[in-house]
Amino acid sequence: MKRAHWPCVFAAAIVIGWAHSHTDEVPVVLGLVLLLSAILGLVFPSRPWLTAIILGIPPFIVETLVHFGVIHAPYPASEALPWAALLGLIPAFGGALFGSAIRHLNRQQNQAR
Repeated sequence: MKRAHWPCVFAAAIVIGWAHSHTDEVPVVLGLVLLLSAILGLVFPSRPWLTAIILGIPPFIVETLVHFGVIHAPYPASEALPWAALLGLIPAFGGALFGSAIRHLNRQQNQAR
């Protein structure tokens, strides 16, 4: 199952980046970040912090690419670098750590039986 970790995380990051470049609804993108990071934290609980960083960065990358005119999005480009997009790390860390904690607690409970 370890072999599937990185392809799953990078595929989820691509989906988040694609969703952010195709919608101007920030809650939808942040909800997707939270959901995917929680699922991946549950399935792969060993490194939730790394999963969270990889899944929280795509909104910042997409908005930076929109700012420099590399890609087009349904929202206007920011005047400066979009540092506020790094707030996508908050739901990413929350979801990944929550999923990982649930998996570890479940494992401890099963060992106690």
